[in-house]
Amino acid sequence: MRGMIVFLIFLVALMFIAWCLNTYRHIRAGGWKGFAAAVDIIGAVLLAGMAVLLALPLLK
Repeated sequence: MRGMIVFLIFLVALMFIAWCLNTYRHIRAGGWKGFAAAVDIIGAVLLAGMAVLLALPLLK
């Protein structure tokens, strides 16, 4: 079970990194306003929250 949780945390971390790189591309392109900005920020917060919640069972 521990190995599966660690693997899921790894996948979430990769997805978070890809999400942040995509957000950086949006900012650099100059079209980071309104809905796109909200989706980028909320998505990053949700991915970070999912990583933390997956890590909680490992602290036990």
